[in-house]
Amino acid sequence: MTAPAPSQHPVAVRGFVQRFSATPRGARLARHLAVGRLYAWGIPYGTDASDAVALVVAEFAANAVTHGRVPGRTSSCGCRSSAAASASR
Repeated sequence: MTAPAPSQHPVAVRGFVQRFSATPRGARLARHLAVGRLYAWGIPYGTDASDAVALVVAEFAANAVTHGRVPGRTSSCGCRSSAAASASR
């Protein structure tokens, strides 16, 4: 005999991906876009979640500019939010 499968609830998943030039300006725009998108999803500016996302995106974008700068190439920034987990990845 098998146990009945637990009921699954629908999960709202929101996300975006945007490409940026591998320049300091692109890194700044990536950070602003990520924090702005979180705000649009209901996560206010200055909260722990917003500040953490801003820090992580800034670090990844700065690394892309510093270590991955190749003429003609871009970097991309993406965030995904799950209403069930209330977390951004």
